[in-house]
This record gives sequence, structure tokens and C-alpha cells, in this order.
Amino acid sequence: SYPASVGDADTVMMAAIEAGAEDVESSEDGHIIYCADTDLNTVSTALEADLGESESTKLIWKPTTTTELDLDGMQKLMKLIDALEDDDDIQTVTANFEASDAVMEQL
Repeated sequence: SYPASVGDADTVMMAAIEAGAEDVESSEDGHIIYCADTDLNTVSTALEADLGESESTKLIWKPTTTTELDLDGMQKLMKLIDALEDDDDIQTVTANFEASDAVMEQL
């Protein structure tokens, strides 16, 4: 990830594409750049040459498919996620769910 100060979304996107990245998410807070795990070192090195040192570089799990949940499913999942996040032995919790705006409003 890079801070927003390294450049606008288009500048970072072009640098990421040239470095071999697969996706970029830009916001007011900064830029998150995704690549295949096998390309992490190559992409990271190329981006540091163009954009400077990153705030963080790490492997993450990003789902390629998601599952739509109804209200009951979301309530159960949120309880599970809360319990997992409260466990000191668990470092990171990831999931591959989606919920409609209507379901999220009911939570």
C-alpha cells in the first residue's frame, strides 16, 4: 500500500500496470495494489523504483468469488467473525461474503 501523496489514481494505476500488478484500489486514504503471490517481489521492487518505499507489502487472501448472504446468514456470520476477532490467537479474519444494502441496514 502507498499513501495518497505518491500520486493520483491514474499515476499509480499506470505504475502498477507497468510493474505487473493485477489491480489497484485508490481512495482518499491511499492506494492498495494487488498482484499474484508469485509476482510480489518483482512488482514491489518495480513500484518502489517508480513510487518510492511502500507503507506496507504483504501477502493477503483476496477472494475471487463471493457468496450472497441473507439476513439470517449475515447475523450468524457476524457473530462468528466477532468471536474470531476476539480470540488472541487469531491474527487476521477474512471472508468471501456479500450482502445487499437492505440486509446491511437491518443489522
